[in-house]
Amino acid sequence: MDKGLTPQEVAELYRQYGHLLLRRCRVLLRDEALADDALQEAFIKIMRYGRELREVTAKLRWLYRVADRCCFDLIRKRKAKQTVLVSSSKLDAALAGPASGTSAELRAAAIGLLARLGDRERRIAVLAFVDEMSQGEIAEEVGLSRQSVNKKLQAVRKKAERLLNKDRRATEGRS
Repeated sequence: MDKGLTPQEVAELYRQYGHLLLRRCRVLLRDEALADDALQEAFIKIMRYGRELREVTAKLRWLYRVADRCCFDLIRKRKAKQTVLVSSSKLDAALAGPASGTSAELRAAAIGLLARLGDRERRIAVLAFVDEMSQGEIAEEVGLSRQSVNKKLQAVRKKAERLLNKDRRATEGRS
């Protein structure tokens, strides 16, 4: 039985959602070429295995999960080759965007940590710092208790803050 979508369905999805998925890949990967690769891989998967998308009411949420997985795969591959450095540049802050209760700098640092996190923590960090979901929404999405999500988010925040402080000290040392 066919698991995929028709080329026309994929073209329509790309027309409607491609720019949103590309922006998300850019935020997660912080690299234009890798973001393009992740988007291409996402649409290949959508074409091959996306039949269930026809029945989904929250299409963008479903598409984000596919794009996230493709980005996470690239992060894992890149992690083996290099260490991802956190940059608190204006570009990173602009890509991360505003978040209630979280500075753009901390969001950028948390996103920069994705390569150093496990799969579950990585997904929770994206849902919190990119999608701005509440702990309750994240818990429902990932199948954990709200308390577990809170603990994992606090751990990510602490790591991000340590990395920011280290980055600040290094910047001040160069001045």
